[in-house]
Amino acid sequence: MVCKCFNVRMFACVVMRTGIALVLLSLAAQPVFADNSCKVVHHPPPSDADTAFLAADFPAAAGLYQAAMAKNPGNADSMIGLVHALLRQNKVQEAGDALQAATTSAPESPAMMTLRGEIELRQGEPWKATKTAVASYTADPCNPRSMLLLFKLETLNSQYATAHKMLTKAHQIDSEDPEIRAEWIKTLPVEQRVPEMEAYLAAPRGDSAAELSDLKTELYQLKAWGAEPRKPCTMVSAAATAEVPFVPILSNNDRTIAFGLSVKVNNHAARLAIDTSYNARLPIEGVSGLLISRAVAQHSGLKPVFQNEVPGTGPQGPRSGFVAIADSIAFGDVEYHNCAVQVMDVNFGNGAEGVVGLELLSNYLITLDYPAKKLILETLPPRPTDTVGTNGLYNRYVAPTMKDYTPVLTSGSDLIVPLSINGSPPMLWVLDTAVGPSMVWPGTAYQLTTGHKDPKFENRASKANWSVITLSGDNALSFAGVSLKETPIYPFDTSRFTDDTGMEISGMLGLKTMSRTTVHIDYRDGLVKFDYDPSRKGPLLF
Repeated sequence: MVCKCFNVRMFACVVMRTGIALVLLSLAAQPVFADNSCKVVHHPPPSDADTAFLAADFPAAAGLYQAAMAKNPGNADSMIGLVHALLRQNKVQEAGDALQAATTSAPESPAMMTLRGEIELRQGEPWKATKTAVASYTADPCNPRSMLLLFKLETLNSQYATAHKMLTKAHQIDSEDPEIRAEWIKTLPVEQRVPEMEAYLAAPRGDSAAELSDLKTELYQLKAWGAEPRKPCTMVSAAATAEVPFVPILSNNDRTIAFGLSVKVNNHAARLAIDTSYNARLPIEGVSGLLISRAVAQHSGLKPVFQNEVPGTGPQGPRSGFVAIADSIAFGDVEYHNCAVQVMDVNFGNGAEGVVGLELLSNYLITLDYPAKKLILETLPPRPTDTVGTNGLYNRYVAPTMKDYTPVLTSGSDLIVPLSINGSPPMLWVLDTAVGPSMVWPGTAYQLTTGHKDPKFENRASKANWSVITLSGDNALSFAGVSLKETPIYPFDTSRFTDDTGMEISGMLGLKTMSRTTVHIDYRDGLVKFDYDPSRKGPLLF
């Protein structure tokens, strides 16, 4: 099998202008046909350690890999297995220490470089992981694990065409790697995805009990969705621009604590809080980003396609609900037809009837003008006419008129920005317009307070023993070209976001911070801009 290699070009963008030069790297790969041939990987029968890993007994697998390394210290497969077993237990620091100890006395091989990149990504340092992955791929352009790592990084960086090529090649070389196979299955249309998922689930692949439950739920949802033909979710309005006024979300004492939009669902108006961190995580196409109450669904005439549970965050557990198809969804003059809506069997508080993410509006440049209390939609600049996509996927395009925008990371509909607190090294924070104060993961708060990490925060089973630290005082938050002071910053468990993204998420940038700015979002290309004008006062008092 021929492995097409790539001429790697680095795309660098400074995403902080506050004394920290943080460079996000992204491949803008153009295919180059080369002479080197990549052999298809055929795995030997699994060792005892591999068998434990595939059965998701990660503590046992780690012990067996360590025993194998004691007998054969230079065995790369044992080292890779050990690190993966530790990462699956969230023992990130221990995984990094184990790899460092194994590579200090010998030159780092491309396989070990890829492993280091995997650890760096899980540590929440994708800028380091990208440099490492590119170096590994350059040294060995036939390593499917390097391609998998680059696929993840390019997807985060909105380089979707390049990511697809990397994953396709990784699967061509090693279709037996469970992680590569699982990611490849997600790219398939429903009619192909269902039998591939059934085959995947027929044998142990290293998925935990919770992950297996999620996969079986996805399979049920895909079967229900594919049981009859579905019309695609499409935009039917031709509005080049639109403005939609905010509606206030009030507290019990009638104080505005958030903003929403009046969104029509099947011509029934619903007051939905704007939530940039709402991520439906559904396996189907045409998801609207609307999460509404059962009452709104009944008034709108929505009927269940399949039942499901809505994941919670922090102390909130999952709540029952169902997915339905709305004939029409309208944001002012901008209208969509045949889009999936998530319904939840719980009424929302503070006068809201649900929440709305904004990724459905990805054809537009979205502006959240908080001082003016309105949403502004403008058609995005078209891609150059010579732009070539891959399977309908494209890489990030930064139009000349958007050169001052900051590239951000995207995971599903989540927008993730590198952020520094009081001059700290950059960390990853999710933009969340549905929470008031900005919030910090307890492990990050401990690190900022003491100057070092504590692995106890990696142990999800001992959350009761986590130090609860509130960052008081004037905290300077520097992100995407702005620096704003914020106090206090409360602790919040970001574990679900870390699990969803595969990277350590250190905090949530809340509405108290962002409402002092005008926020511009380009979901298509993963770009944001924050305009801060001290003379334009934010509309909220916290």
